[in-house]
Amino acid sequence: MANKSNGELTHLSSSTVIEGDIKLENDIRIAGSVIGSINAGGALIVEQTGKIKGEIKASSATIAGRIHGNIECDGLMTLESRSCFVGDIKTRQIVINENAEFQGTCAMPVSSPSE
Repeated sequence: MANKSNGELTHLSSSTVIEGDIKLENDIRIAGSVIGSINAGGALIVEQTGKIKGEIKASSATIAGRIHGNIECDGLMTLESRSCFVGDIKTRQIVINENAEFQGTCAMPVSSPSE
């Protein structure tokens, strides 16, 4: 998925609870709770108060909150300190900071060696 973000940012505040799927072309910042899938054409940012239970696709992801589900990320995925991720990760690059919790598997595409 190419990053189709147009500079817009959708923000879900900490008091927001969404039950259902979210699809958007821009970046999204989540401080509340989402139960359902997220398909973001831009970056996904999950704040410390953010919680997601569902499948995720994004161009990049920075996780400081809690996620229970699988994620597919085209670019860099970062698990911040004190984040909790339970599920499988498919990404090109990953950074797992100290004190982040991760339970699952991680698959990273391998570039073909040049001849």
